[in-house]
Amino acid sequence: MSTFQKYKYILEAFHTKKSLSADDEALLDELQISSKQLGRLFHELDNIFDNIIKEKEGKKNIYKLIRPIDLFVETFKNSNELGWFFEMAHEANPEIFKALESYTNQNPKIYQFKTSPFEDINTFDAKEIFNQLRLAVEAREYRKIKFTYEETFRDNLKCLKLIFMDNNWYIAYVDEEEKLRFGRISFIDKMSYATKSTAYQPATVAKHLKFLESVQNSKTLFDVTPNIATLKATPEVAHYFDKGMKRFLSSQAFVRKEPDGSVIFTLSYTQSIEILPLVQRWLPNLIILKPKELADEYAKKLSETIKYQNSIDTQ
Repeated sequence: MSTFQKYKYILEAFHTKKSLSADDEALLDELQISSKQLGRLFHELDNIFDNIIKEKEGKKNIYKLIRPIDLFVETFKNSNELGWFFEMAHEANPEIFKALESYTNQNPKIYQFKTSPFEDINTFDAKEIFNQLRLAVEAREYRKIKFTYEETFRDNLKCLKLIFMDNNWYIAYVDEEEKLRFGRISFIDKMSYATKSTAYQPATVAKHLKFLESVQNSKTLFDVTPNIATLKATPEVAHYFDKGMKRFLSSQAFVRKEPDGSVIFTLSYTQSIEILPLVQRWLPNLIILKPKELADEYAKKLSETIKYQNSIDTQ
């Protein structure tokens, strides 16, 4: 049974029960998975859809469907959460996703795209690079890659996984310094076989693959202890950050609701650029409470932006 089919079965189960948990015997028996695997499926559904909320019942997580879900429509609406769509298509083939977009655009009464959720990699060179990377990931091969913003090749890169995040395709790779990095595929200028011709061993990238499970965007740094930022969403936008609402970043955690209607929440980050664009997006309704260093850095950036804008206005 594919992941998509499991999702579909879980959603259907909500119609017969008001709430579900990872130790539901009927679900475990039907899906033939462990309680831990079922819990992971619930967690993924909770992250993807606003219609599903998680509550605590003692030490156990309980999931409830608060509104019916059209799985296909909701998936297209939540275009940043398309990882499990690969299993529907059977292969990470960008042409399949372009076909899905084309199909929905032919049905304007149901779907509408203001911007494309799929990065355009339809040129011959981009397709070739994408396919070569896919083969490298499957065979655990090294590659030599030159990015458009660099003058020389990066050699002996372990190609780990093709990742769709931030509305773009990336190759997650491990460099010769054993650092995990993300390279945007559209920025790859040239690619060839690496100096090392043998396949790398899975054990050498185990910690890197584990790290990928916690990555929240392309700016998440490997092997860096995350900091915690506390933010306040003002009453005007608080409902978007309230308990049970879809998170904008995977580390987002609800803390409390204030008497004035504002919401306090936290984010983890390995570098400021990992979360500051989210704060910028909601300007002026997201306020950084702590750490002070992050708040000061953001205030400085805003001050420089205003100063630059004023200089243009006076020209």
